[in-house]
Amino acid sequence: MLVERAEMNKVFVKWIQWLDVIYKEITSLSVNRHIFWEVQEIIKTNKKIQKPSSFYEFLGSAYGSLTVMGIRRQVKIDKQSISFARLLDQIAKTPSVISRQRFVALYGADQTMIEFGERDFKKFVDRTGRHIDPSIVIDDLARLRTKASKCEKFADMRVAHFDKRALKNPPAFKDIDECIDYLEELLKKYTLIFRATCLTSVLPTWQYDWKEIFLYPWIEVNK
Repeated sequence: MLVERAEMNKVFVKWIQWLDVIYKEITSLSVNRHIFWEVQEIIKTNKKIQKPSSFYEFLGSAYGSLTVMGIRRQVKIDKQSISFARLLDQIAKTPSVISRQRFVALYGADQTMIEFGERDFKKFVDRTGRHIDPSIVIDDLARLRTKASKCEKFADMRVAHFDKRALKNPPAFKDIDECIDYLEELLKKYTLIFRATCLTSVLPTWQYDWKEIFLYPWIEVNK
């Protein structure tokens, strides 16, 4: 029993480390999306710069390529990958690692906090009441794969390399947004499960005005 418990602790620590990597990846996706759409709003509200420009084409292409590759990384399940899909796959296969006892212990020893922990774990517990329900995790993984399928296929066939086969039904920005939204939703859910922490927003708060650079001319015209 002690050996088994030690092994489960080892697996849990590994998953926590993976979640830290995943957190950074999804935060990066969220930041990039926020910046992209904020710049689109700047363009939308300024008629002086609403004109054809190769820069706008580059901006859209670069953002799209960068983002679908970031999404692709989260759905790959191979032995060398740290991804949300691989994490969910392993949790579904060994749900006993995330036990009721381990989860509730994250809330501390105070009786009131223990009751909060018991209440929160009821959202994820299986029929035995001992550990996380693998069917919930399997459903999360299936939804992630479905939502990311267009982005993953585009990344494989047009970004990682150019596939000679025709690409049907490529992703639109709407598909990218929906996938990032779901990744953020999963991150909030599993941050609660692993850390008993309520993550209200994946997008960080800037400590400076990153749009300040747009208040000045980028090209000085000498008169």
